[in-house]
Amino acid sequence: MKELDILQDILAYRISGQLKYNSKMIHIRNPEARQIFTQLRDDEMRSIVKLQQKVEGIKEAPFIPSKIFPSRVRL
Repeated sequence: MKELDILQDILAYRISGQLKYNSKMIHIRNPEARQIFTQLRDDEMRSIVKLQQKVEGIKEAPFIPSKIFPSRVRL
């Protein structure tokens, strides 16, 4: 399995966890518990954003032969 496939699987799992946080937030009435839950949700969201950036960076990375054979010739 490629690194990109693994990261995309992790990303899908983390996003499903984020959806669960959001759905549970509706039912929390205690303000202190809600604040803690909100902080956990926000931490998870920051992690998701970093993971999304890593996935996009891998997708946009040049193919290895383009590193070996640059498109313009230097004289």
